[in-house]
Amino acid sequence: MQFETPGRKTEVQTALEGLADSLATGIQRMNGAQDDRLPHLAARIGADYADSFAACRELLATMFELEAPSPAARAGYVMDFALYDYGPIKLGMSQAPASIMVRSPQTIARTGVDHFHVQFYRAHGFILTLDGAERQVKPGDVCMLDLSCPAALRTDGIDNLSAIVARDLLLPLLADAGDVHGLVLRRDSEAGVAVREHLEEMWRQGSSLTLAQGLEWSRATAALLAGVVRANSQSRAATRAELRKSQFRAICRRIDREIGDPDLGPAALAAQFFVTRPTLYRMFEPHGGIGKYILGRRLTGVFRDLSDPSQARERIAMVLRRWGFESHTAAGRAFRAAYGVTPSRCRSQALDLHRTGSLAGETAFDIPPEMPANIRAFQNAAEPNARGTSA
Repeated sequence: MQFETPGRKTEVQTALEGLADSLATGIQRMNGAQDDRLPHLAARIGADYADSFAACRELLATMFELEAPSPAARAGYVMDFALYDYGPIKLGMSQAPASIMVRSPQTIARTGVDHFHVQFYRAHGFILTLDGAERQVKPGDVCMLDLSCPAALRTDGIDNLSAIVARDLLLPLLADAGDVHGLVLRRDSEAGVAVREHLEEMWRQGSSLTLAQGLEWSRATAALLAGVVRANSQSRAATRAELRKSQFRAICRRIDREIGDPDLGPAALAAQFFVTRPTLYRMFEPHGGIGKYILGRRLTGVFRDLSDPSQARERIAMVLRRWGFESHTAAGRAFRAAYGVTPSRCRSQALDLHRTGSLAGETAFDIPPEMPANIRAFQNAAEPNARGTSA
């Protein structure tokens, strides 16, 4: 654990370095007198500190930027914490009042920490914010974070058991590190119960374990976490596929509702549905791309209106504008490429068909009283061949 403050040492930093020295002394004493037991530290930051909140901020600075809900909440801020050092896993327990903890890109760049963080709250729970979306994590839920990614936590009170897992311990066991960040195992789920009970047992065993045993526990913990992540990612993959289908349908409905807006396009839709533009492009790839899909919907609308005799008096320019086309020249070229005729020719053909009665319209799929003549012609043409074959 490192406590770094630029410039001259503050009273807070001096006190924290004293805690670190106490930990080092405790480790030496354990190694010499307690048969190489796991290093352990327990401390309280409270009234005996000139600025307890600043001390707590510095204590957590490697992981989070600590904030209080209000300036008044900083006064009398108290934190109790304890730690067992399992080697590649640091297992800690902490308690503190209402807090906001933010892991920003700046914190990530400043600290260079890229461990995985696995924790559950025994009380209060917290609100987890990832990519602007909030999610409630209840007491007993197990939450996993990748500390190389931004996150924010807001809680009415810290009361947790957490494991900081070295990246090189867990990463080789994962198919995709992206499956970890934001993974929440509900408290009553099989996986949630398994991980929570495992961490609790690690805490209970901590005082009696040697360094070698701690390493064995760390490896077993990594195997458990990897198995849980893999199982959950397979389930989430199926869920994500269904969500993508629902999201695709919702985007299509939005396109149809706003088709007349000339500004409708990938940028607007990506912002409205909180997806990246590459994701949006992949969703519409089977349809030739998002731009081609929107163009196709607009051209279909124009074709229907131009083919409707009741709208024959409306200027073609107005029809094009209603369907989101700003450039009539570009719209005309796109329409001709799609239908083989210009918009004006499309309208005139529709009017001609309507006047001559050649337009099938609603009768296109009516069942005729007898075989149509054009079909019978094929039958008659085939009869001589049929007779020749039978002979």
